[in-house]
Amino acid sequence: MWSGFEALIPYFGGKRSLCPAIFKEIGRVIPQADWQDCTLVDGFTGGGAVSLYAKAQGMRVISNDLADRSRIVIDSLIVNDRVTLSEEDLARLFVGSTSSAFVEQNFVPAMFMRKHAQFLDQALGAVDAIEHRTKAQLLRLALVKYMLKITPYSQIHSVNYFQSLEDEEYHRLGRSRTKKIPYTCMPAIRILQEARAQINRAVFPNGQINEARQMDVFQCLDEVQADICYLDPPYAGAQPYEVFYGVLDQILERRRFEPKVSDFNSQDAKRFLQQLLEAARKFRVVVLSYGSQRYSFEEFQQAVQAVEPAARCYPLNFRYAFTRKSDAESVRKELLAVITR
Repeated sequence: MWSGFEALIPYFGGKRSLCPAIFKEIGRVIPQADWQDCTLVDGFTGGGAVSLYAKAQGMRVISNDLADRSRIVIDSLIVNDRVTLSEEDLARLFVGSTSSAFVEQNFVPAMFMRKHAQFLDQALGAVDAIEHRTKAQLLRLALVKYMLKITPYSQIHSVNYFQSLEDEEYHRLGRSRTKKIPYTCMPAIRILQEARAQINRAVFPNGQINEARQMDVFQCLDEVQADICYLDPPYAGAQPYEVFYGVLDQILERRRFEPKVSDFNSQDAKRFLQQLLEAARKFRVVVLSYGSQRYSFEEFQQAVQAVEPAARCYPLNFRYAFTRKSDAESVRKELLAVITR
């Protein structure tokens, strides 16, 4: 797999292994030699795999997502093409006074050990004081990677992991979570140095002026001009990203709130999916990926072709890289719809 993906956060539902199939479909319509003259809009950027891959192919990329966690990736790796992190930048995370104890007060011991929370409060406060937006976003990306590195399954969930470590009740952890202990106990600077190296390797120019958007997907599709549209909306029947990443989102904003779940996760998901396809009719190539547990392939195909009768739909095996499931269980059917004009 392409090494540039190492800079991204381990994102639930990320499309790293699906990129070759997505861009193979694009290549059926637009020859790869012409990609540098094309613009791709990524309506739901998520972890950023498709946007970063498109950038590496020389396309102009417009990346959109409502979530701050995704905007951090977009600003750091899609829009940014020259600013990198230095050792001195990492050192700034360890100096100064803590302006807020938000993480320590709200997520210890359920989500972090106290020492982790105190460091995060200090580091996030230090980042807020940095005026250079790109530097600040790069450091936030490194901190998100740090948080997910020290937690089981790269998920900030209440699983009594940190409480068991604090109490030295290792028998409660189980074999899979025990594997995470070396990273949990590792000094923060070592994890951040690794993250810095990964991030810096993925900062590159591609001869384009790439753009960031943080708006409703329908507004984004209406406003932008592009040749290719990639859409990976939240899946009906799947755990909403707003819930799965709820703690991370609250840490990044430093406030408690109830997640607002996307309409694409609602009972009307099929209707919103069809409205999304209608909004994408202006683009020459549209690739839609979907992995709903609620709809069968036949139901998905019927819903897509009700809007786009000529759409080509097919299922393919897709392995989720970041999951607590076994290798066999992590292989799921991803549904792909391709529309060309």
